[in-house]
Amino acid sequence: MKAAILILALLCALVAASERSELEMSFGVGVWMPSLFDSDTQLNPGPAFMVSLQIPPSLGSCFIIETGYLSATSDRDSWKGVAGIPLTVGYRTYPFYKQYAGPRGIEPLLGIYGGGILLWDRPDGNQDGRNTGAAVIGAEIGTRIMLGESTFLDLVVSPEWVPVGSALAGESEKDLSGLKILASIVF
Repeated sequence: MKAAILILALLCALVAASERSELEMSFGVGVWMPSLFDSDTQLNPGPAFMVSLQIPPSLGSCFIIETGYLSATSDRDSWKGVAGIPLTVGYRTYPFYKQYAGPRGIEPLLGIYGGGILLWDRPDGNQDGRNTGAAVIGAEIGTRIMLGESTFLDLVVSPEWVPVGSALAGESEKDLSGLKILASIVF
């Protein structure tokens, strides 16, 4: 079911992108560091895979619809870790963009986003796993590097607030607020 939702979101993004040539698609990989601000957490950073559709209302900014798959391992006995599928909508701006400045080599970016995330833990034993959902509010800071005429590499660091309604993987009364670091190819 979770994989079907991710595939459906990807197909919708691809269909929309094929109809409008000014839309940009992005595929990224990186690291998800949940519970980064809790000192007694036993969750370890894990891989992050993201896909997004970027809709530019003007040349110096864009709206972003993003989804993907996040995973983190756990050091607790009888738990493998936590995984999630986020769906967020955001706004990104390139503050030093100039329309007639010629080739864009490297330029900084700033953004904000919000949405939700479906989360589940992965038990290692006979206990039952839990599923839950949470809101996501985050910020982006990074840079866009030109790779080709219409291909870019986005390097983005995103601190995010993710309050969770139930304990996952033995992490009682904790939220999954932390950091996401992504490198994405944009075309």
